[in-house]
Amino acid sequence: MLKNNKFVDVLHNAHDNGYAIGAFNIFNEQTARGVIAAANKAKTAIILQTSAGTVKRLGAKALGGMINAMKADAPYGLALHLDHCGDEELAKDCILNGWDAVMMDFSHFSMEENIEKTKRVVDFAHEHNVAVEGEVGLVLGVEEDIVSDVERLAEEGETVEYIEKSGVDAIAPAVGTAHGVYKAEPKLNFDLVEKLSKRETSVVIHGGTGLNDEAYRKLVDCGASKINISTAIKYAYAEGVKKSAAELDIPKSPMKADEVIEKCVEEVAYRLITLFRGDK
Repeated sequence: MLKNNKFVDVLHNAHDNGYAIGAFNIFNEQTARGVIAAANKAKTAIILQTSAGTVKRLGAKALGGMINAMKADAPYGLALHLDHCGDEELAKDCILNGWDAVMMDFSHFSMEENIEKTKRVVDFAHEHNVAVEGEVGLVLGVEEDIVSDVERLAEEGETVEYIEKSGVDAIAPAVGTAHGVYKAEPKLNFDLVEKLSKRETSVVIHGGTGLNDEAYRKLVDCGASKINISTAIKYAYAEGVKKSAAELDIPKSPMKADEVIEKCVEEVAYRLITLFRGDK
């Protein structure tokens, strides 16, 4: 297990203190600033996640430089994480350009291949003091270019085998959540979360948007250390765009439009951060 890695430290601190850290997928400066503002308001550390598609669009060096420059604006701590990546070379590019962690998604391969491919990245990442998150099982839904119309829930035995053989620092088991918008109330495997949370490897929940507050709190109570939020940030961004277009003369005040967008993102992120922390 890595020492003095921001991603690992943030997750272990959350677990030790009985809460989950919000990990928010951002895709530009406005969404990043909105989430950071929410974390500062809540006086907590935060994880900013970038999709593989966002990295490809903006470039690892430019994106990593921008987010890492923002760490000065996040006094409670900020970790930069790559979400759902199946491209080893892209992951290495991020590892070398300031990411604190990368999430490798080889879950659609056989268990042997998943372990082999993930361990290869773990070995490289750990040489650079970068953490790795992995996934077991298949999470239903769409997350940018990650698409699964089949759900395969993780089992304890295979998940433990994967953790031990791959050497990952965080594990995202498929426990019944889904990417995108839920079409029905999910049936979550809280028991697996609780069992895995007793290990040193942090437990991550993917597909966090759309769960009800009771489900969030139960996942935290069972030991989840990180809850991923992507779709909610996209909706908040879209709401900010519509609101600014309706209220402002954008050509005359583009910076004010950015502020409206950032505020919409901040409000959504703040509600979830405080919920995951158990604030009353």
